Amino acid sequence: MYGYKIINGKAVIDEQEASVIVNIFNGYVSGLSMKAAAENAGVFMQHSAVKRILMQDIYIGNDYYPAIISRETFAKANGRRLHRANLHGSEKRYTAPPIHKAFELAAAETHFDDPAEQAEYIYSLIEVKT
Repeated sequence: MYGYKIINGKAVIDEQEASVIVNIFNGYVSGLSMKAAAENAGVFMQHSAVKRILMQDIYIGNDYYPAIISRETFAKANGRRLHRANLHGSEKRYTAPPIHKAFELAAAETHFDDPAEQAEYIYSLIEVKT
C-alpha cells in the first residue's frame, strides 16, 4: 500500500510516500483537481489513481496501518469528491448483487473427459435457493 512499508510483518509509515499522501489530500481539499493535487505533491498520477488514494480509509489508521492523515481531512476530501462527482453526474450508483447463502447441487449424471467441460457441467447443476 502506497505510504507504507512492511517491516517484520508490521506496517510502518514510509515518510517519503506519506508526505505525498498528505500533500495530495491537502491539495485536493484546498480546491485542486485530483491530478493537479498529485502534481502539486510532486508525483504524476492519473485521476483514477488519485481517486483510489482519496478513497482509502486506511490512511486514517486502523489496527494494522498507522494513521497518515486525520479523519477530518479524509472526510473533507471525500465530501468534496462526492460533491464534485454529483455535480458532474460521474459518481456511479452501484448496487451490489444479492449474496446467496443457500445452494442445491443436483447429482451429476454425465462425465466429461475434459476437466473444463466437467467443471462447467457441475457448475450448471448448482441451483440458488431463495
